[in-house]
Amino acid sequence: MKNELDVKQGLTVFNQVLSKGELQEGKYQWQGLTAWHDIDGYTCYLQYNQVLVTLMFHGKYATDYPNDDAWHQFMKKIKLVAQETSV
Repeated sequence: MKNELDVKQGLTVFNQVLSKGELQEGKYQWQGLTAWHDIDGYTCYLQYNQVLVTLMFHGKYATDYPNDDAWHQFMKKIKLVAQETSV
């Protein structure tokens, strides 16, 4: 499956979760999304249900998800939050 994640959009949503979310055990949670980063801030993690996206330096990313349906639900959530942010 081709991953259609726009890294810029992913980072926008990541920042929204950090700025609007509630910190719980070192991770921010907001609207069902969870976001955190490593100690230097170069690697960011964005999770929704069973999907984990690792956003890395230079616009690279890695995904971990159990099936295509989980990935599609993640993308739907990311696009919805990003759209709300741009309004």
